[in-house]
Amino acid sequence: MSKTINFFNTASRAVEEFRPIRAGEVGIYSCGPTVYDRAHIGNLRAYVFVDTLYRFLKASGYAVKWVMNITDIDDKTLQRADKEGRTLKEVTEKYSALFVSDLKALNISVADIQFIKATEHFTEMRALVDSLLEKGYAYKASDGIYFDISKFKAYGQFANFAPNLATSKERIKNDNYDKENVSDFVLWKFDKRYPQGRPGWHIECSAMSARYLGQPFDIHTGGVDLIFPHHQNEIAQTKAATGKDLARYWLHNEHLLVGGEKMAKSKNNFYTLAEVKKRGFSPLALRLELLKAHYRSKLDFSWRSLEGSAILLTNLRRFYALSSLGKKDNPTSAEKERKYFQEFLGTLSNDLNVPEALAGVQKTLNEEELGVWGASFLKKVDAVLGLGIAFTTPQAVKNALKDMDHARSGGDFTYSDKIRKELLRKGYNAENTNLGSIVFPRA
Repeated sequence: MSKTINFFNTASRAVEEFRPIRAGEVGIYSCGPTVYDRAHIGNLRAYVFVDTLYRFLKASGYAVKWVMNITDIDDKTLQRADKEGRTLKEVTEKYSALFVSDLKALNISVADIQFIKATEHFTEMRALVDSLLEKGYAYKASDGIYFDISKFKAYGQFANFAPNLATSKERIKNDNYDKENVSDFVLWKFDKRYPQGRPGWHIECSAMSARYLGQPFDIHTGGVDLIFPHHQNEIAQTKAATGKDLARYWLHNEHLLVGGEKMAKSKNNFYTLAEVKKRGFSPLALRLELLKAHYRSKLDFSWRSLEGSAILLTNLRRFYALSSLGKKDNPTSAEKERKYFQEFLGTLSNDLNVPEALAGVQKTLNEEELGVWGASFLKKVDAVLGLGIAFTTPQAVKNALKDMDHARSGGDFTYSDKIRKELLRKGYNAENTNLGSIVFPRA
């Protein structure tokens, strides 16, 4: 933790030095999905980003607690349950499982995330709503309890606009409103299906993040489309109820585009991870594609660009395999590995600049003599980027490579080529080099 880490903080619209609340510890809260449908790859960019942030902070020496909410009750989930003729729990568990499956396929640190469900935290949410009522920031209407944005003088500062409060008194009664609407928002809904009512969308994140990370906590993440209204409303209701800030640093990733337009279900221009795999690409090739642009830059997705990422990832795995056969360690190897890895972390310390850090890795591998230091270096890099560069070869594949070498050395090139083609069919490239034979998975 000797290097200074800087992040662009949406709250200040400036790059700031990162100073955690508690020395050596970081709390991260991520806005998770509303589980009424399968996530598309534009949604998944947010989770690849925060997973890389999480891995980087761990590699920098911090103990990191990462909490992510699951919105398993709102207008969309209830509407989907009605449409499918199933219970709310059946629907949300189905799409929660699909979401977690996508995260695992993208090598996102699922085992380290504390997933928390909205339906299991009504008590905390209602306590926050009651506090807002007591302090005069909320009022009851016939269909629910609303936050009065005119009572919160700083409303709009975070989202960088000044609302016209004279025209803002229309109530937003659902969770599906347009981001341009500036109106009183629902905190708690009266719903005949729930004797005590149920929460609106925004209140869950304020209540649950404070429950698990304290208040304020260090880092709140999400896509730029959440800046308003979701995060603006979180900030307003939390500050009004407690007098405290919700989080110190707000990090937002930009949109994934298709043909210059935001990828969105409403535009019907989206792809799912299942479609990526159906076209023969590894999910980790998609992870690399999503990391090729800085998280605060828009990224225009195309299948051709994804193909380039697959080739790059396959080449990085080839470097790893070759490095493992390189010159054995000498007194400078550990020093070399440490030097280049610290340079890698140093680049990431500048607002998580993955594209520049990745370019530095490629430059190092191309210019330095290959050696086992390179394999150790790539293993550490991979622990941060999560791309499967430092792969583990199954024993059956190792045995096939030995058989291929044996056949080749005996002059049986027909059998050697047969083994090579079988490995290729299973997703592995086998190659004879000056250092020896290598095998590595294609992306």
